Amino acid sequence: MRPPHAALLLLFILAYFRGAYSSGSQSRFTSIISFGDSFADTGNLVMWADPVLPGLLLKNLPYGETFFGHPTGRATNGRLVLDFVAEALGLPSVPPYLAKESNFSTGVNFAVVGAPALTLTYLQGQNLTVNPPINSSLYDQLLWFQKLKPSLCKGQGADCFRSSLFVMGEFGANDYRSFLLSNRTVEQATTYVPQIVDSISQGLEILIQYGAKYIIVPDIFPLGCVPTVLTKLASPNKADYYRNGCLKSANRLGRYHNSLLRQRIKLLRHKYPHAKIIAAEYYRPVLAFLDMPGHFRLNSSTTLLTCCGAGGPPYNYDFDSECGRPGVMTCADPSQALQLDGFHLTESAYKAVADGWLHGLLICLVFL
Repeated sequence: MRPPHAALLLLFILAYFRGAYSSGSQSRFTSIISFGDSFADTGNLVMWADPVLPGLLLKNLPYGETFFGHPTGRATNGRLVLDFVAEALGLPSVPPYLAKESNFSTGVNFAVVGAPALTLTYLQGQNLTVNPPINSSLYDQLLWFQKLKPSLCKGQGADCFRSSLFVMGEFGANDYRSFLLSNRTVEQATTYVPQIVDSISQGLEILIQYGAKYIIVPDIFPLGCVPTVLTKLASPNKADYYRNGCLKSANRLGRYHNSLLRQRIKLLRHKYPHAKIIAAEYYRPVLAFLDMPGHFRLNSSTTLLTCCGAGGPPYNYDFDSECGRPGVMTCADPSQALQLDGFHLTESAYKAVADGWLHGLLICLVFL
């Protein structure tokens, strides 16, 4: 693994390039087409109608509070990485697919909170608990895309996505969460990594065959550093943890997934040289936040505690008192917090991650 300062450099070097990016490349992309889970959903889950999902906590504050002033369906207190990417490209926020009245001329978002890479039918067939239990997987999102494609490409011919930026993921974290929260071991979850990564790779190939030319593919964050996993898999053995407090076994699972994903991306780049597939990261930036919180203006004493939760240290997470429930408190300054609710990051953390992605996108446009 590269040292933390490499991730720091990756995030902050954008400051040098941002002026050139905005003036020279802004017109390169006229739309964003997004797939993914809660790290990208801008409102699909809260609009879900079949089946109706009552009591969604995302409909309550503090979700959306910091930037929008009200809940929007985003699983954070403000904006997501996708929002910052759209802003940097001079595009509006990417509207959710289920907002049928929306104008999709500048993009559409198929991502859904809780979406796995593998299908609901398959995961439930493994006797896993899937939450929410809906058909929102990568496969289902690709079906939505195929259904909408004729209207997206109306009158534009076969090359209609030449100026579209696709974002594929992240995917995989919810699959592993289903295993771990269904009382399966990390070792059992690890055996499914090749199948999960194959699903993502097949999805990428479908997009390329449909004409996608620019695709950002994020990896998954370090699972052993999130309060839900830390609470569920808590160990009395200090040797099971890294110095930053993250759980070694769960992080190894994430690294294995990300390593296989990079290998698949390399193969796809060779197979489809006309497509620009840009590997983006959640894993190393989150580790950088934990190792050097002061550099990111984060509170070093709360990096593994939820900002919105209950129970106090070490993680301030209680499965029966989740963020958004009545009486569950939010920290005084979310801008200094890393973890929002036990599985998702705060807006300030997503902003720092987005800067790294945008630098990678710029390098792709200039040098590839």
